Amino acid sequence: MYEKILVPLDETENDDMIIKHLLELAKIHNSEIFLIRVIHLHTRDELTFETAKTEEYLKEKMDVFKKAGIHCRSLIEYGEPEHLIPEKAKELNVDLIAMATHGHNWLIDILFGSVAHKVRHTVSIPVLMIKGKRHR
Repeated sequence: MYEKILVPLDETENDDMIIKHLLELAKIHNSEIFLIRVIHLHTRDELTFETAKTEEYLKEKMDVFKKAGIHCRSLIEYGEPEHLIPEKAKELNVDLIAMATHGHNWLIDILFGSVAHKVRHTVSIPVLMIKGKRHR
């Protein structure tokens, strides 16, 4: 059912919540996992620093899946997450997008929206959202 799963990460503790959830789901469906981190920055110095940090972070998270016997790859993209996540989902032909939400309150989501909300309303495939801890 879920042969390919796209997992957007944001380098917060919420990532561990979605990864824990997916370890079992991916085993059941023999899924391939695609971890994606979309970096949105403004200066070249920030970009260089964040890219190096993100590469190490993704390697660490990929190892969790690989140790569990789950095939996993990672991607780093640059730009707006709410646009790039659906684009990559289509490009990779994934069956599911699984992501943690930040647990904002309803007023913040109404005023500013959330990446998870925007992704959910953009794609035609299932989106699994696990509510994470609030970040202020």
